[in-house]
Amino acid sequence: MSSTFDRRSFLTHSAATLGGVAMAGSVVDGLLANVAGATVGVNKNKPKLGGSLTVGLISDVPNYHVFNGSQGKMDVSGFCVANALYDPLFVMSLSGKVALPMLALSATHNADYTVWTIALRQGVKFTNGDPFNAAVCVANFAAAQKDATVGLAVQPIIASVTAVDAYTVAYNMVIPFSAFPVTLAEQQIAYMAHPTSFVSTYTGSPIGTGPFKVKSWQVGVESQFTKNTGYWRKDGSGRRLPYLSAINFKTIVDDASRNQALQSGGVDVILQQAGAQIAALKKMKGISYVTDIDAPRDPSVNCLIMNTTSTLNQYFCWAGEFAAQGVPGTLPYYTPGTTQYTASKNAPPTLVQETDYLGTLGAVNPSTLQWDTTLKPVVNDVTIRKACAMAINRATYFKVIDGSVGAVADGIYRKTSPFYRNPGYPAYNPAKAKALVNAYKSAKGVSKVSFVIDTVSGNSSANQAFAFFQQQLAAVGITVTQRQLVQSTLINNVIYGQYDCSTWNQFGGVDPSLNYVWFLSLSATASPAVGGLGMPALPAGTNIAGAVNFAHQADVTVENSMLRALAASPGSALQKASWETVNTQFARVFPYLWMDTLVSATAARKNVQNWVSGTAADGTTRCLSPDGGSSRWDQIWKS
Repeated sequence: MSSTFDRRSFLTHSAATLGGVAMAGSVVDGLLANVAGATVGVNKNKPKLGGSLTVGLISDVPNYHVFNGSQGKMDVSGFCVANALYDPLFVMSLSGKVALPMLALSATHNADYTVWTIALRQGVKFTNGDPFNAAVCVANFAAAQKDATVGLAVQPIIASVTAVDAYTVAYNMVIPFSAFPVTLAEQQIAYMAHPTSFVSTYTGSPIGTGPFKVKSWQVGVESQFTKNTGYWRKDGSGRRLPYLSAINFKTIVDDASRNQALQSGGVDVILQQAGAQIAALKKMKGISYVTDIDAPRDPSVNCLIMNTTSTLNQYFCWAGEFAAQGVPGTLPYYTPGTTQYTASKNAPPTLVQETDYLGTLGAVNPSTLQWDTTLKPVVNDVTIRKACAMAINRATYFKVIDGSVGAVADGIYRKTSPFYRNPGYPAYNPAKAKALVNAYKSAKGVSKVSFVIDTVSGNSSANQAFAFFQQQLAAVGITVTQRQLVQSTLINNVIYGQYDCSTWNQFGGVDPSLNYVWFLSLSATASPAVGGLGMPALPAGTNIAGAVNFAHQADVTVENSMLRALAASPGSALQKASWETVNTQFARVFPYLWMDTLVSATAARKNVQNWVSGTAADGTTRCLSPDGGSSRWDQIWKS
């Protein structure tokens, strides 16, 4: 199932290092491809210079003025575009286990992994001529920390970034984080933008150190970039990059239409995530393609994400995000500057706490398709979520919806992952699912169970997937209504918690540590001094999901297991066992209804050369193409 929005948005490619950082040239070169020949998409011959490339992407950004790692909301297509305009601090080796230098040269950590010191490359300039240095890194993090969405994802991990000298920075962590270098290779905040773009009034074009610069950008239609003639990188033979004179990105939301554009020559390269359309690439003449089926990282997983509390985002409630909707918010009640929580001074009134906790409970009204706090929800009940899990035949979904491309999923890891242990996710059993639904009806005294599923509008694959879910759930006594939304609205509804259930894909990675913020929860009753929210009027032991824990699963077992894993040495038994526990807990409480692995493919016409696995900063060492194939555009040429 392709999704216009890759749900790892605004943070990560979801690949991870095992903690090491090496200089380029220290890993064995290779290539991952799903078609015959180990050199598909690689051409080491003398390149032909000049020409333009047109790429068909799944989506576009809402606002290109803030398209950068600190303020954007990058999905899989966004990372493709970012690779044209920006450089990351590191890139991952082809094995997915080692961070290789790009804008950064090395990363070292202190004894408990709470400080990472990064040495930066000198002599790099932005397209406007200004230098890249430590002050730029500090400014990029400051902008990310302040951003309304990106900040919520990085604040639980990074406390601050400080300049050690002109070309050295220290990333000071909130918690021990042994696999942090991958954040600076595969996460959105790895891309360094010029600080002038961070002001709220900025209306210019994105400015990066990358191989191309903006010529024009018609959001939702096409962006056009021209060669950065002062680009700092060279290939292994000393030729200055990029080879192309220009690159254009066209937004083609519908999966079949994207394939057709490639076949007809309307575009030279496409990104594809719909299983049926990936399968169709095999029959297209004059086309080569690669997938990430055998990539050295767990892929993202197609799933249905469930609003497990059936509330608005509770963290946002505490922060006063919903004041306009009559929820006053509690965090402002904390006395600024206090270091020790004192209930008599800082505790918000009991009425406010209860309003926040209970006053946002509701569901999407199937008639108006709006969030309605007068409705009694159903997906907050684990019995219903389990019934849904047992009602959906994942094997049939894999075959019919995704064309048997990838693999059926039972959690966040594929079976070949070192973190996989059978989590006990329930098998397809409509009879037991129906019994659970009937038991719920009897216990609640209701005659009907229904909820709304959100899908991306304008996407035929999404409509087909919904029809499948509707049929499967109806068979066990659950009625679902489709809410078709444009990409940005669907994203925002999930972020704010104004949804019941949504088609989704997320997670993955060689090391699961990059998923920490998506599963984070905080103690509601503990004091702020120890990382809680200080809500003593709530039931003892209540946990609140973090700001970007979109399923709202506030689980102490998950939280404690993750913290153990993050502090453990990479590759250790403790790290492995802790992440196994996280996956097992998901199979007990069902914040996500797993379907299958999300396979990403990049396909190109025969005249496109060297479009797979570009090189690290040395110009020769091949690196992992991030996000299932988003190419390094500086090393592509057309014959």
